[in-house]
Amino acid sequence: MIREAAVAVLVVGIGAVASTAAQKKPAPLTKYDLTITVDGKPYTGTMELGVAGGKVNGMMHITKPGEITGTPAGTTKAGQMKLDFPYHMVQNKCDGRIAMDIKVPAKTGPAKGTVEINGCGSTKQPGTIELVPAAAKLAPKK
Repeated sequence: MIREAAVAVLVVGIGAVASTAAQKKPAPLTKYDLTITVDGKPYTGTMELGVAGGKVNGMMHITKPGEITGTPAGTTKAGQMKLDFPYHMVQNKCDGRIAMDIKVPAKTGPAKGTVEINGCGSTKQPGTIELVPAAAKLAPKK
């Protein structure tokens, strides 16, 4: 009898945790065209960012001049976004960290800031970042 009661309590507890987890949805991601410039050399691609409760998450995919991926994470407060996350250079097969400090405009538009890149054979390379909201795809005319 005690065993059945313990199992019932465990099942109800797991159900409550699963229900709470299902209710907590990740922030919707907004896509940006990304340009990071280091030593006068631009690195371009896309970044998708979502903000919920002051926390930022997302995906970064630089495609030119080479492929670099990362999973942005950080915070935003009073129009200032601070990200710090690992990245991976695909062709060079190496990893590093990138820190971003981005001023986010009050209205939708380009956001600019600074970056500091560490790893893959370099230490503390400063640069700049620009995020431009990706152009909306035009619906085909009927």
